[in-house]
Amino acid sequence: MATNDVVLETLTEKIQRQDRFIAELQAELQRARQASVDTMLGQLRLREAVLLYVGNDADNFTQQLAETFGSEVARAVSASLFVLDNAPVPPEVREVIREATNHGMNRW
Repeated sequence: MATNDVVLETLTEKIQRQDRFIAELQAELQRARQASVDTMLGQLRLREAVLLYVGNDADNFTQQLAETFGSEVARAVSASLFVLDNAPVPPEVREVIREATNHGMNRW
């Protein structure tokens, strides 16, 4: 029985080390994503490009971003995102813009 206890303890320690290593890698990936997003958004702003969300549910969009990429990435994108529904234009003009962009499928 002593041998089984030693093997069990060794395997448990190895699993715990692997779990810590995985957690560190996930944190590093999140930091890399954040840095990459910040860099990309900064480059877009330098080139006077804007991100325009033409959908009808911007809150759902940012929630999906947070679920997929994390809250920090969602925050960075949201800070650089213009939402068409918040534009100071009549609703008819918003619909024309949505149609002109093919609801986000075309770009100019």
